[in-house]
Amino acid sequence: MKRFEFSLGKVLRLREHRESEWELRLGEATSRCVSLQDQIASVAREHQQTVAAGGGTQAADVEFRMWQGAYLALLEQRRRRLTDLLQQAQREREEIHRQYVEALRDRKTLTSLKDRQEQAYRRDQLRYDTKVLDDLTSARSARARKPKWEATADGTL
Repeated sequence: MKRFEFSLGKVLRLREHRESEWELRLGEATSRCVSLQDQIASVAREHQQTVAAGGGTQAADVEFRMWQGAYLALLEQRRRRLTDLLQQAQREREEIHRQYVEALRDRKTLTSLKDRQEQAYRRDQLRYDTKVLDDLTSARSARARKPKWEATADGTL
């Protein structure tokens, strides 16, 4: 039996490759988002620690309060910048996810077409093989029924 060959096999391989590329890009974009979220959480922890560190000092320590206020303002500015970067990264991730889903759908379409064609091929091949076997069996039966010695028209063997 000859092997099934999908006529759009090269296109399917290209679509599989495209899907894997978008999957990698999606992973990278997700990693960037997680990294930015971690950085935002780190800045928030630093902010809490700075506020907590200044809780025990005297109100008269004006210079410390001034430096603490400047540092807290810097942390807030950093948090806003990271939040903006996170929003941008999430928008990019959503776009990449949309592209990935599209590539996945394209690949699945071709894969299902290949599966249907392969099933039809196997079904047709089974029918053909069955027909060939039936023909062979019929020919064998016909030969078995045929007498070994046939008489000719003049009655000789």
